[in-house]
Amino acid sequence: MSRVIIYFLLSLFPISLSAQHDTDDLNLNSRLEKIPKTALFELDDYYSWCPSVIKGEDGKFHLFYSRWPHGKRDTSVNAMNYIFDEFGGWMMYSEIAHAVSDRLEGPYKHVNTILKGDGDKNRWDRFTMHNPQIRKFGKKFYLYYVSNNYNPNYYLANISKESLEWLKYNTTQCTGVLVANSLDDMINGTFQKVSEPLICPDNLKTFEVTNNPSVIEGPDHTYYMMFKSRTPTPGHMTMWIATSKTPIGPFSIKSAVFTDKEFSCEDPCIWYDKARKRFYAVAKNFTNSGKLTKQFGALVLLTSKDGIGWGPAIHTLVSNKQLAMNNGEIVELENLERPFVYTDIQGKALAILAAARRKKTNGTDGKVLQNSFDVIIPLKN
Repeated sequence: MSRVIIYFLLSLFPISLSAQHDTDDLNLNSRLEKIPKTALFELDDYYSWCPSVIKGEDGKFHLFYSRWPHGKRDTSVNAMNYIFDEFGGWMMYSEIAHAVSDRLEGPYKHVNTILKGDGDKNRWDRFTMHNPQIRKFGKKFYLYYVSNNYNPNYYLANISKESLEWLKYNTTQCTGVLVANSLDDMINGTFQKVSEPLICPDNLKTFEVTNNPSVIEGPDHTYYMMFKSRTPTPGHMTMWIATSKTPIGPFSIKSAVFTDKEFSCEDPCIWYDKARKRFYAVAKNFTNSGKLTKQFGALVLLTSKDGIGWGPAIHTLVSNKQLAMNNGEIVELENLERPFVYTDIQGKALAILAAARRKKTNGTDGKVLQNSFDVIIPLKN
């Protein structure tokens, strides 16, 4: 074989290997395992939502989640407090809580509350505490969250008084973070709260809300935050990438993930897959356009080579709104939201956590007919 031919053949290998390392072949839908009953975390007196999990040095799995009480609200405090009855209480009464398990798939047991609003008018994070996401960067632990205040001057014509009052709270949502030197410190309340929000609407690209934060450290040691906003008054959902040199900011917007109404999404969870050399994110499809997947509310997979330019992954569908249990039961869901992808240190997805609500069913008076729960969906290797 001539030397020219040998050099030509050898020159093909770097190209082939590079292509393998940069291949968008992740198919989470094909890796969904049957779900054991222990993987459903449901509380008797609270709605639970927004799960994220981390393995501690104690070998246990620590679940950080949001919860708020069932029932009707006290209208003696505020005559319009009824707008926060039952599931709608997330906007006012959500707190961030902690549960623990010996196994990733559970069962989990509630332990304590981490963060709760105190109504302080001087704080940006006055009321609800929601959308927690736990991360470890370096030797420290970071708990990202969303909170709100109240804007009495917000006005929008031609809507009900209930909708207007709701928006006075809803349109003040910003993103913050807690920082702790250890997981025990985070759990026990020995953390530092960054006093100012990490990101708020700029009224240029982002309007009314900056919530659903998900933060990851990229291979370039830049911190990438994917979050949700929307168009004004109030319009459709948009998603954005902001970056920072530190986990606590300052974060500045670098690119849009999706701003087109036909690609509306929310609830992203971002991570970096070292084997594929790609960023991925699972999000909730919030459109009937069919551009991402057919079902409104299904979970979808997005991807990026550089963390800045994003698009649908080749295998876009992650899961429709149903759960396949290991006893053969198929649980049909009203909601499947707030995904969190649990990975190993190489960025290989091991499980998907999500918040869920079953289809409405009949029940006796006083019974919550549509309780929510958090679920851990194991993934095949």
